[in-house]
Amino acid sequence: MEYPWGFVTNGWGLSQERLDTLLHAGLRSVTVSLDGYTEASHEWFRGKKGSWIRALNAISRVAGTPGLVYDVVTCVNKKNIDALCQLKSMLISMEVKHWRLFTVFPKGRAKNNPLLKLSTEEFVQMMDFIRETRKEGKINVSYGCEGYLADYEMEVRDTPFFCQAGVHIASVLANGDISACPSLRGDYIQGNIYKDDFWTVWNTRYQVMRDRRWTKTGKCATCKSYKFCQGNGLHLRDEKTGELLHCHLEMMGKLQPQIKRRSILSKAVSFFT
Repeated sequence: MEYPWGFVTNGWGLSQERLDTLLHAGLRSVTVSLDGYTEASHEWFRGKKGSWIRALNAISRVAGTPGLVYDVVTCVNKKNIDALCQLKSMLISMEVKHWRLFTVFPKGRAKNNPLLKLSTEEFVQMMDFIRETRKEGKINVSYGCEGYLADYEMEVRDTPFFCQAGVHIASVLANGDISACPSLRGDYIQGNIYKDDFWTVWNTRYQVMRDRRWTKTGKCATCKSYKFCQGNGLHLRDEKTGELLHCHLEMMGKLQPQIKRRSILSKAVSFFT
C-alpha cells in the first residue's frame, strides 16, 4: 500500500540531496521547527550549536519545492515571545506562507523549567499577536492543536479545536513505535512497525483515542465547555491516571474580563478601519 506521508524536523540533516530522496519516497509534507528570531535564542532552546542556520536553510529548501505542503512551527517561550514580530517579518521575507505557534506542555524536562512556560499574561499576549497577524493577511499564522481556547478559537485558528490524535493522525516515532501524534508517548503507543503491520494497527487499535468518554473526569467532569473541548489534547493528560495536567480555559479564566475587553476593542477597530 502506498500513501503520502510527512514529517517534522529541526532541519539539521535536511540537505537538498536528502530532501530529493525523501520526495522520491513519497514525502508530501514537512514541518520545520524554528524557535528563535536570533541564533542565540533558537540555540538556547535547542541546545545545539549551528542549529539555527540549518533550520533556516531547511526552510528555504522546502519553501522552494513545488507541490510540497509545508509550514514553520515555533515553540513560544519566555526567551522569544517578545521577538515574535521580528520573527514574523523574517519568515515573510523568506516567503513562508504558513506559520504555527505552540507552547510547551508540562511533561519531561520542560515540566520544571520556568523559562519554558508562559505566564497567563504572556499566553494571552501570544493569542493577541496571532489574532492581529491573521488580520494583516501577510502570513497564515495559527495556534497549534494544543487545546480548547474558548473566545479565541476562530480568531487564532482556521477550524475549531479538535484533538485529532488517533482519529485522523498517526505517526511512527524514531524507534518505530506507532503513536498518534509525536507528542503522545507511554500508554498511548499502539504498536511498533518492526513487529506490527501499520495498516492493521490503524484499523484495529486506537480505541482509547476514538472513544474519549474516559476523559470526563476531574475538572472535566462538571465543565460546561466539555462538549466543545472533549477533554483537551490527549498529550495534556497524565498517561497513568488520565487526569488533565493543563487546562487553557481554566488558565485564561483568570484574565477573562481583560480578554473580553481586548476582543471587543479589536472588533471595534476592525469595523472602523
